[in-house]
Amino acid sequence: MRRLLPLLAALALLPATVASAAPIPTRTVYATGRIVPIPASIPHEEGDMVDRRIVPDLRWIASRYPIYVTDGYSGPLPSGARVGCNGCHVKHSDHYNGLAVDIVPFEGSSKCDVAWRPITRLARWAEPTQNRPRAPFSWVGYDGDAGHGCGNHLHLSWEHALAPMFELAEWVEVFPVRATEVAQPPPSGPVGGISTVQTGGIGAGD
Repeated sequence: MRRLLPLLAALALLPATVASAAPIPTRTVYATGRIVPIPASIPHEEGDMVDRRIVPDLRWIASRYPIYVTDGYSGPLPSGARVGCNGCHVKHSDHYNGLAVDIVPFEGSSKCDVAWRPITRLARWAEPTQNRPRAPFSWVGYDGDAGHGCGNHLHLSWEHALAPMFELAEWVEVFPVRATEVAQPPPSGPVGGISTVQTGGIGAGD
């Protein structure tokens, strides 16, 4: 019986472990990308935009963690307008493809306090081991990464085909959420992006 106790304890914890795991498996989306406004269901700074193919993932995350997106796509729109934080990201950042977001607590401050605990849990879920992110993420910036972390911000980048700055990637790796949850383009105004680049490779950091 003594030998069974550790096993029984592990089994008792199994539902919680499964519930907190990422939706598995991920899938690769080749649908045409488009830079769209982040929907109201995902708390964010006014004007923030991302590639529509990661919107369902952001909804999934926002329904489980009290997030607030401070930046998504950063770059020019076909209209000549510019969105996102200009000059805030490193060269070749995934922000320039609309496939990265910066996140802070929905109700937090620049102080690493209790409000950041859910964001820390999200970061540890997305990257259980430093520099070994969980799919579909290609890079997670938080504690241990310069310019990131509790009291600063959490960066999430999605795995995607290699694409030049301000171009849409040919494919993106995402959670297996319903395709109907992909954001639709706005009825009028700029839609963002220039063209889809057909190539391979992955994204790169903040």
